[in-house]
Amino acid sequence: MSAQLQFHGVTSPSQATIPYQGAFVEHASIERIAVRPSRAGDLLAVEVDRLLEDVRAALNYDLDIATEAAGRLKAVLASQLNQVSRPARGGLAPWQKRKIQAYVENRLEGSILVGDLAKIVSLSISYFSRCFKYSFDASPHAYIVRTRIERAQTLMMTTRESLSQIALACGLLDQAHLCKCFRQVTGTTPGAWRRTHATGP
Repeated sequence: MSAQLQFHGVTSPSQATIPYQGAFVEHASIERIAVRPSRAGDLLAVEVDRLLEDVRAALNYDLDIATEAAGRLKAVLASQLNQVSRPARGGLAPWQKRKIQAYVENRLEGSILVGDLAKIVSLSISYFSRCFKYSFDASPHAYIVRTRIERAQTLMMTTRESLSQIALACGLLDQAHLCKCFRQVTGTTPGAWRRTHATGP
């Protein structure tokens, strides 16, 4: 729908309302809209500020120009929203990848469900799984298992904890579960890997 000015029983342009992010905003309210530049969005902020100034100025003398400026502002904001929300090249957007990685790292000791991962980036499970595989070159389950094993390797190199204790610390059921997953990921057993990579006496 193209941007348009609406009048609610008023005769002055200063009392008009214009559409802003899906809702009509009174002319006076536009003065309170502020866009704070960020390091990643300085150019966007400058463009939005310029368009807001166009709208403010035009409302005082030409409603057609104000309508056109409001339409440009709407297009700029809509374009930016699509860039932020749309998965990159069929995969997850960078912010989605970071959010998933942090979530998994912080919850390795417990259960991690694919449905929960999809939920935190606002995607359906099926679509999330496709995007995830494209971005990480692995299914969510395989990625979680690999991350658990990487944590286990770190603990084996930096602590003297038993394999059973390390298994629990990485969210695995027991030492047997650790051995099975470890061999799947690395091709060897935890004990053999630990002896090979031992740094102490």
